Amino acid sequence: MAQKNGTIVGSPLTPALLSQLSAIGEFIAAPEDFRPDGNWVSTYRIWTCHGFLETGNQNVGFLRIERTAGKANQPFMLKVRQEVVQADGLLHTLEAEIKCLNNQLSSPVQWHLRSNFLDPNRQNMHDLGTDERAVIDRNIINVRARDGHKFRREVGGPLTSDWCLFEAVQRLKFDKEPSLNFDMLEGLSLLKQGQRLSYSGAYPMKMSGKNVFLHRFDQLGDGILPYEYWLDNNHRLVAAVSMNKAYILDEQAEKTIRQRIEQLRKTYRKTKNAVRK
Repeated sequence: MAQKNGTIVGSPLTPALLSQLSAIGEFIAAPEDFRPDGNWVSTYRIWTCHGFLETGNQNVGFLRIERTAGKANQPFMLKVRQEVVQADGLLHTLEAEIKCLNNQLSSPVQWHLRSNFLDPNRQNMHDLGTDERAVIDRNIINVRARDGHKFRREVGGPLTSDWCLFEAVQRLKFDKEPSLNFDMLEGLSLLKQGQRLSYSGAYPMKMSGKNVFLHRFDQLGDGILPYEYWLDNNHRLVAAVSMNKAYILDEQAEKTIRQRIEQLRKTYRKTKNAVRK
């Protein structure tokens, strides 16, 4: 149906629809030596849809996850960096080093999390930044902030985080094994209880004129929008979709977002100078 701003999307985002919206080009084949339980770096472009096919859709950030494997069946490390650009080139960055158990959920047991904002002039907005270290001991999360503030939080059952799930889902089997039930720390900060992750099946689709075969896992739970994780036959996560937001595997994601940030900052400075005149 045509509207003032264009044609309403009208259906859930899938990789095929993302391709139609020009958010996805051709997926790059996984390296021959790719192993979900090995060492790898994956970068995702964060893309949002405003509900119309023609307008309002844009790249807003990137998420980079680096996995460093430990010894067999031993904890491993995830290094995370996320940058999200906001109005006028204001930039929010999140960095984390996470020690994870080598289980189905990549359960975090220790981490260092830093959050910072940069204004349109690239100046650090220190009053908005945070720096926290945390360790889990007997289902108690002990957090210590840079300013010395400490607090504790009790968690019940199995625990993971949204970033850890990007790693964990790649090691799950493509079959109808029982669903995983867990609690999730969103951004290693907000506790979302009552989560469930399950395998949905394999889906053939056409993208960029080619036939593609992808597997999907679904996440449902309290306090979150549903997530769909799309993986190729090599068990590599190529896209994660939640309502109007998509994380799209893209080796050029950082470059794309840095260019967008600079363009927004130039527009901000130009507008500011015009107002002064």
